Amino acid sequence: MAELDVWAASPVDAASLFGLGAHFWRQLTDADHLVSLPVTPLVYKDAEFRLEGGLDARRAAVLAEFSELANRIPTHPIWTPPVTPHLWDVYGEVLAADLARSSLTPEERTRYDTAIDYLYDPDPSTGDPAPSAALRAYRATRQNWTDADREYRRAEDAARMSTDPAAHDRWARIEEPDLRQKRDDALDAWQTAGRKAEVEDALRESSELASKSPSATWKRHRDAFNPNAPGQFSTAPNGLLYAPTYYSPAAALDTPWTEVRLTRELFLTLADQAPAAFSAALGHRATDTSVFQLAFEYRVVSVVRPWLDPPMDLFGSRAWRFSSGVRELSDGGDPPQGRCPSYVESIALARNVHLTREAHTYSPAAASENTWPPMTTFDFDTWRLEVGMDEASIRWEWTGDGSGARLAPGADTGLVLLGAVDYDGLDGRALDRLRYRDAPIPGTDLAPGAVFAVRTRRKKLVKIQVLSYGSQLAIRDQEYEMTASSAVASDTAPDDVFIAAFACRRLPKSPDPDGALQW
Repeated sequence: MAELDVWAASPVDAASLFGLGAHFWRQLTDADHLVSLPVTPLVYKDAEFRLEGGLDARRAAVLAEFSELANRIPTHPIWTPPVTPHLWDVYGEVLAADLARSSLTPEERTRYDTAIDYLYDPDPSTGDPAPSAALRAYRATRQNWTDADREYRRAEDAARMSTDPAAHDRWARIEEPDLRQKRDDALDAWQTAGRKAEVEDALRESSELASKSPSATWKRHRDAFNPNAPGQFSTAPNGLLYAPTYYSPAAALDTPWTEVRLTRELFLTLADQAPAAFSAALGHRATDTSVFQLAFEYRVVSVVRPWLDPPMDLFGSRAWRFSSGVRELSDGGDPPQGRCPSYVESIALARNVHLTREAHTYSPAAASENTWPPMTTFDFDTWRLEVGMDEASIRWEWTGDGSGARLAPGADTGLVLLGAVDYDGLDGRALDRLRYRDAPIPGTDLAPGAVFAVRTRRKKLVKIQVLSYGSQLAIRDQEYEMTASSAVASDTAPDDVFIAAFACRRLPKSPDPDGALQW
């Protein structure tokens, strides 16, 4: 197959990518789903990211690119395709697997056919099985309920994480009743217009009986799309072969999106909860404390594969097995391992990403060398030794044999360990970009040459290098005073649509042949 075209580049701050990813990591990860996060912008123009109806050459190319993207086997927590296989290749393997023999009774065959006829109709143009009106209505109203439930939980989560009493009050008095009503209305529509009970009964019936007649299930899937047969794939304008894949609802770009505002407090809380590999991949600039606020709009859309509907019909079945020696797709572990431990089930889209940073200018101030005896406290704001911990910037703690030695930050003071870095190359701008924390630095990390930094209560920044380590800590330091401060905004283009996260369905152990079936 031809290589995938490069997605359009968009000027987006690393902190914006990080904030989007950290938000969706928390919102979309659950018992059934893993989340995969891109660390480079995946972005389309609004006018080109409309994948249904008559397609011009550019939109046809975008459909092929999106189909390629959504059907790579995901990697977690960082999205690293296109180095992984395609889902349609794995699907082809499963279609060619060994199947258990049918054991349906005539009565069960009638029930199975009735359920399938309720859920699927022949496509008027191709004759292939396609979701019935009842199944389409069920999925649409289920999606609306999922969106309403997700927004309720997102707002509840934001209120819970905030330390602002006004945010708690606003949630309790205004947001919670309004969002609960919207969620209840969506559930009512799912139950009535979406025929929730009837469709789920048919889905349950077809799933339970399919294991007794895997050949019928496999035939329905082969009739829709068989990647092992020639001529089944579509061809993109650049020669790329792909199985067309869409998002739902198709009108997602034209319907209201949810607006999110992450304050610095919420941004840093999410940063602490995000996977370490994600922040490491984006660098320290993605999580520094200069972020004042990140705002964006988002919509989570379902991935629609007409050629594999639904995937768990096959991957979740226990009525098939590979030949001896073929590696399993998933071991069903937590997290699952294997050649295909998950597949992309939905995608978080974002647009109108607005980041505000506080830009500071720092000028060098005092520099000195000092030796701190055991249990010394020091305040860099006033240049005083032996102050109380409510005033101190730092305390050098050494007792007994020094096994518990550490540097402890004072009240409203932050520390960050940099290790063996170029001390002279650090200036106020570099120090301002660091992520300061209120955690102590163990003495074992303070070998001669090690560098750490302090941010004081009055926002003074100090770089410090260890000269000698023992019960007395010898250091040299350079202070930087803030001389100017301003807000700097970063906005994405108004017609940019970002793929911010992939919500991926975990596979159970697959294959997991049922020994009670006839083989």
